[in-house]
Amino acid sequence: MGRASRASWTGVRSSLEHWVEGVLSRLAEYPRAAGPVPAKARVVVLGGGTGLSTILGGNPALPAWPDRPPAGLAQEFERVHVGVCTTDDGGSTGELVRRLPMIGIGDLRKVMLALVDRGELARRYGPDAPAAKIIQRTFLYRFGARAPTRAELRDPVRVLDPALRRACPPGLRAALAGLTADLAPGLEARLRVQGHCLGNLLLAAAAFRGVRASRTPTRAELDRGLAAAAAAIGVPAGRVSPVTSAPGTLVYEYANGVVAAGQARAARVRRGCAVQRVSIAFAGDPQAAPALLARLREADLIVYAPGSLYSSVLPVLLTPGVVEAIRANRRAVKILGANLWIQEGETDMSFREESRGFWVSELIEAYGRNVPGGIAGLFDVALATNLDTVPGSIIRNYALEDKHPIHLDRARVAALGVMPVEASLFSSDHWQRDSMIHHDPARFAAAVRTVYEGLAGRKPRAARRNAAPRVRRSAVRRGVSACARMEAVAAALAAKSVPTAGLRRALDDFFWANPDVPPEHLAWFDGVRIVPDAQWQRSREWDNVLGYYDPDTRRIMLHEQALARPGMLAPNFAVALGESLLGRYIARKWWDEESPGTGVRAYEIELRPPAERACHLADAELRTYLRLAQMAPRGGEPPRYFRPVPNGTGFLPCGILFGLAYAWMLDGAYVPALDYEMQILQWPTARLLPYQARARARHRELVRFFRETVFRNG
Repeated sequence: MGRASRASWTGVRSSLEHWVEGVLSRLAEYPRAAGPVPAKARVVVLGGGTGLSTILGGNPALPAWPDRPPAGLAQEFERVHVGVCTTDDGGSTGELVRRLPMIGIGDLRKVMLALVDRGELARRYGPDAPAAKIIQRTFLYRFGARAPTRAELRDPVRVLDPALRRACPPGLRAALAGLTADLAPGLEARLRVQGHCLGNLLLAAAAFRGVRASRTPTRAELDRGLAAAAAAIGVPAGRVSPVTSAPGTLVYEYANGVVAAGQARAARVRRGCAVQRVSIAFAGDPQAAPALLARLREADLIVYAPGSLYSSVLPVLLTPGVVEAIRANRRAVKILGANLWIQEGETDMSFREESRGFWVSELIEAYGRNVPGGIAGLFDVALATNLDTVPGSIIRNYALEDKHPIHLDRARVAALGVMPVEASLFSSDHWQRDSMIHHDPARFAAAVRTVYEGLAGRKPRAARRNAAPRVRRSAVRRGVSACARMEAVAAALAAKSVPTAGLRRALDDFFWANPDVPPEHLAWFDGVRIVPDAQWQRSREWDNVLGYYDPDTRRIMLHEQALARPGMLAPNFAVALGESLLGRYIARKWWDEESPGTGVRAYEIELRPPAERACHLADAELRTYLRLAQMAPRGGEPPRYFRPVPNGTGFLPCGILFGLAYAWMLDGAYVPALDYEMQILQWPTARLLPYQARARARHRELVRFFRETVFRNG
């Protein structure tokens, strides 16, 4: 039990690391806990996703989970409190926040399952009852293409196979049924949609129990509902806190200047460039849970769980009050659990080298870029996985899937004032059986305990020779809940002329998938028309876009082929929707010879008076956009603009450019050609020719214009 050697951070493995490896080498096979007696330290664990639930009590999604002895931080320590990310909006959770004014609940479900106390289940429901298996199967059950019936919501064990249903103790059956009792009919109807996970429905119903209107549950109502769920499934009281009760939407800012909202959207949309920072748009008071803040201030140990950097851990730290409580606690040992693998769309692109993903130091620097005040007072130790003993064949198999390990760069981590600790945290059981590498909950917990016992009362103090950047601005925005936004979208769509119910549903899905579109953008068109190929009037020589806006009829016109194949509707509708914001800004347009014999023509437009344009942009904003579209003013009244174009060459008229840029801001994949051109935004200045530098400056200004003026996302 020696002390950590601070002098060896940057070189060979420290004495603390040797001590950790010694403990792990004596650890019995998975899933035995390291210590015979749980440590009495007060522990707070922060994060979200599968990584959090795995290190707490093993991955409850594994079929064998109910039959395995529990292992993880909840077994290694007596007092564990978990602060859980609440900004998830994908999958079943996304369908819930789409229809109800609530926080993302999926990570809470995973954490609560991982914290199930088998002893408490035995005391409550009998030692021979298969309570753990019943709870697992019930909470993980997915309805697929069908919606749950009313009977299944009111008696959840109906979804189980007959044998397991018969084995369910009456007390457990009654407790699960009680979670959906006293649920308002209108709210119950919103739960009865297809594709849901039953566990998410039960937690949502518990949170809304007794709520009679479509509003966000108060902190007290949320806590009461989750406490009932915890008691039903054998989770000790006071173990779990959703970090906030206020619904929030993650907002990603990319290195190319694009800003995009939505966690699920960020995972789906590949921007081809690094995430610069994230923020959260909260609906309501975003203050963190008081119970969580109290436990952070009194904790002996604070652990940041391995997980998605921008969508699991940072949202917790960006919730007002959390970082302040962590920094106020100068006694606690603070351990950052580093991820095993880079994550596509988050940590797959390094700011230092384009050809690789993040290293551990870059994870720490990302916190410095995003957390107001930087990393001061947040981390003492970075706990990373030792990959030296991993077979090369497994590394190769992961590389074929474009997954690469996050390496521990010791010297740089130490220069940031954080002690690097590398240990064998992966599960040998998993890689031998499945050729997969995951954090082993028992090994991770034993390593955390060993680090804590090695540093408790003698935390390292190191000068920050190369400190991560400090952020002084708040990362909190004000917004509306996803549910409120979709209700506004639905109200706007209801007034539109849409030819089929199927298309109306598809448009609703489009606006859900693209949360950056504000409902007010729907005010500029009156309906949608499907145009047969024989009646399509647009040129197909220079223009292959299958959607446009007709300012005379105020209709979005979609070619019939835009509905013929999956994935065709969204990009073409996005282009037309963007065009609709310009309204009837052009009075007339024409071609004119600039100088006879030069082979150059001028494309010219004449603007309508501002009062006649029906345009989303103010006059000054429209003129700014025309300049960015390389239209030069002729002057005079009415105002005219022109652009020289060599004969035989194509160009993007300002109207279609606006639509394409609008669609590209939503999703680069909507407009591949423009996305390719926008890659210049990521090129280093030293690699650019003068004309390229000018083009990049214009592109950057165009992105800023759409971000701040069109989408009002300053």
